[in-house]
Amino acid sequence: MSQKPIEFQPGVILHAVIIGAFRMKGLTLHHWCQDHGVHQSQVRNATYGQSSGKAGQDLLNRVINAAGREVVTDLYVRRMREETERLMT
Repeated sequence: MSQKPIEFQPGVILHAVIIGAFRMKGLTLHHWCQDHGVHQSQVRNATYGQSSGKAGQDLLNRVINAAGREVVTDLYVRRMREETERLMT
């Protein structure tokens, strides 16, 4: 039985996790954007869900893959658990 892939909720946590994943690789989102001809505002709009059409989803997937999908997923799950615990106390 395969696990259902995690569905990322757009927002501050997803954006911060992606930035952190790039930093863990010794890279920055800024430089990735420059190297791929993408404005950081486009990535921000995609990660915050303000650009949720096909182009925004494609860009979001590109950025997540570049940052490392497995790392982004692990960090995202950890951050969401921390946020849930914080809200429950």
